[in-house]
Amino acid sequence: MLRKQSIVFEHKKGLHARVAALIVRKANQLQNKYKDKLFIGRDEGNLLPATSLISVTSTNVKYKDEMLVVSKGGNADKSIIEFVDFLKGRFDLENKSNRDTIDQLLQEATLTMDKVFNNIANGVIIVDKEGIITAFNPAAERITELSANKVIGEEINSIIPNSRLKYIIDSGEAEVGKRQEINQATIITNRTPIFYNNKIIGAVAVFQDISTLERLSGELKEVKVLKERLDLILESVQDGICVINKDGIIEYVNPTYSKMLDIDEEDIVGYPVEEIYDDKNYQKVLNTGEGITGVVREKNNDIVIISNIYPIQVDGEVDGVVLVSKKKTEIEKLADHLKELSAKAEYLEQELKREKKLDSSFKRIIGRSGVLKDSLVRASKAAETSSTVLIRGESGTGKELVAEAIHYASSRKDKPFIRVNCAAIPSSLIESELFGHEKGSFTGAINKKVGKFELADGGTIFLDEIGELSIELQVKLLRVLQEREFERVGGIDRISVDIRVITATNRNLEEMIKDGDFREDLYYRLNVIPIILPPLRERKEDIPLLSDYFLHTLSDKLNKKVDSISQEAIDLLTNYSWPGNVRELQNIIERVINFTDHLEIQVEDLPDYLKNNYKNENSLINLNSNGEVASLEEYEREIIKQALKKHKSFNATGKVLGVTHKTVAAKARKYGLVKK
Repeated sequence: MLRKQSIVFEHKKGLHARVAALIVRKANQLQNKYKDKLFIGRDEGNLLPATSLISVTSTNVKYKDEMLVVSKGGNADKSIIEFVDFLKGRFDLENKSNRDTIDQLLQEATLTMDKVFNNIANGVIIVDKEGIITAFNPAAERITELSANKVIGEEINSIIPNSRLKYIIDSGEAEVGKRQEINQATIITNRTPIFYNNKIIGAVAVFQDISTLERLSGELKEVKVLKERLDLILESVQDGICVINKDGIIEYVNPTYSKMLDIDEEDIVGYPVEEIYDDKNYQKVLNTGEGITGVVREKNNDIVIISNIYPIQVDGEVDGVVLVSKKKTEIEKLADHLKELSAKAEYLEQELKREKKLDSSFKRIIGRSGVLKDSLVRASKAAETSSTVLIRGESGTGKELVAEAIHYASSRKDKPFIRVNCAAIPSSLIESELFGHEKGSFTGAINKKVGKFELADGGTIFLDEIGELSIELQVKLLRVLQEREFERVGGIDRISVDIRVITATNRNLEEMIKDGDFREDLYYRLNVIPIILPPLRERKEDIPLLSDYFLHTLSDKLNKKVDSISQEAIDLLTNYSWPGNVRELQNIIERVINFTDHLEIQVEDLPDYLKNNYKNENSLINLNSNGEVASLEEYEREIIKQALKKHKSFNATGKVLGVTHKTVAAKARKYGLVKK
């Protein structure tokens, strides 16, 4: 059983040595009482035994810092409650019994640290940030033949010429396994900067005399392997090290590596590497003798480990490999972020090449009709807010242009405008296209992909043909609209985005809801600001403007000299019903420009189906609905209908037909052509 609890440390002087001693005593009492193991630390990645004074003191917890308390064992519920109550209480440092306990623990800890420092086989030299020697253990005295009393307080380069410790302080970079000669002795040195509060306060050199080992090695292969390993295995405070022999058996891991894998050392050493993790890169190094750098591996708990794999060579043969590994650092995270920004920049560069950015918000939307202006007024008001917009209209009515205009008229105009046609993307890829995917999340996912929602962060995403989304994706889209966050396909991290969503469709969403093809809750989320774009047949007065606009832009693009469109051709275009709307008009103008030899487009230049449609709609009937010859009244009704359609008013129609406007009005009412 495992229990954990976060608390705020309230002792005003922080967790200093004497307070730590009381905590250690209490932890030992509880451990003996409940047979549980107690740990404390700043977070789950830095938990230390609460029964060790050195460990507890090293947490460096200060007043009001947050700390994590963990209990493992059969009585974890009880032990953690009692331990947390103690940590939240008042530490009585004046009590004689407490003072005696504190002094005893501090003395034991001091003796332990002194014994370690004075009896370690490796030489240890510590300098402060100015390069002044502050510690010099007996092994260092023996190897350098210098007395600690004489060197402590002296500048390192005056004692050991060309020492690298000052370089380590200046660069902040560790050096591992460096060979050098001191007093005719060959030593291997590991130099590391000392950090405190993210600042370098000094450096430490740990070194070992391998002269005897070298003298004994001779030509013995085993000793040469040992020497090579000694050069590489000297421990680093920053990197995890793992040695694998040529048979694929793990022979050594340092504590850092064991902690990275979250596996005890005894459960790693001696086992085939395949039983610990699935990675064949080490075999490539064994086979080729060439190192591999930057091998990335992810653990289940989302910890990313990056490894460099180097061959161990003896007498020109590869005898094993050594892995030098580290957790993904902020630098790697920044590199990933830069890759994502690069993907955004590449996408936006492609968008700019399409030359679709508006100079002013609604400049490219051509038209003066009242129905269009009503829709654009609504769209311009929508641009003042960040609410979700649903643009509806038939295919070819300019839904994307209006969405783009809303974006560039809004406060998000300097951020991305990302367009997605939901109908143009295969159903198997649409989720990955919208939300992105992690590397390896499915077959073919060779690299991580940033989705359109992530690209649109800070700006606007336009989802065209929203009615084509599957029910499953509708659920995920609803979540994005509600929570403004999502996960990439195959990922576990939640990605938060600040986006405005504009959608469009030419389908009847209400009917789709009744048929169970569209979620009602998503519909209400999308339909906050509905904008309905009129079909071209309902704004025919815009056809001359649109025709002229397309004539000049397309003739320039096609490098053809076509200056105008005849009035007869305009009349023909105006009379057509335009099921394909503005897009169909644009295509017809482009087709005519390509094939005409005239400076002015004539009726004969237009497609036959337009001319046939015009004849059918404007020819007088000669048969009635029953197939009989039409009566005079039927002829009269059709003549008045066609005249009113063209001339709009009773007065103008009367003048053309040679009757008064009162006669036209009476006849129109008689035949039901206008409301009475």
